[in-house]
Amino acid sequence: MTGSDTEHRVLVQRIFKQITQRLKLIAGSGLSPRSMVLTVCIGGAMGLLPLIWGTSLLCLWLGQRFRLNHLVLQSINYLLYPVQLALLVPFCKLGMLLILWGPSVAPDQLLTVHHAGVFSALSLLLWSSFKALLAWLITVPPVALLVYLLLTRMVKRLESGSAVVAGL
Repeated sequence: MTGSDTEHRVLVQRIFKQITQRLKLIAGSGLSPRSMVLTVCIGGAMGLLPLIWGTSLLCLWLGQRFRLNHLVLQSINYLLYPVQLALLVPFCKLGMLLILWGPSVAPDQLLTVHHAGVFSALSLLLWSSFKALLAWLITVPPVALLVYLLLTRMVKRLESGSAVVAGL
């Protein structure tokens, strides 16, 4: 390795460190640890919501409503987008098991729904979205609440531990 390669690597590491420090400062600005936990839990729950079209707007509204960090909230929402897509069909299937009324939609039927006509296709998509949303409502918010309670307890322990250390 030449001297210029080493200097280049050191320069890149220094720039990366400065960017990382600034992002951490922005992400945590104005938030207590408990608010950060709430932001992460709400962002995670919204990131799994089986609505492709509306999670960003819901995160924006929730961030304003609960005074959460929008950068963290939207970042978690966007990071979970592949998981959201992967869970879309399982949420639909669970919703179909939970709600027996309305049209039943087989997964292969969704591939050919465009042949059925606009209103029929829209009806099937709305019903499957409704059923998936209900399945999400039954599963994800309780898990997010449990994670919130566990992380809040951890934060309390860390805060009390650091208060004890600071008092020494």
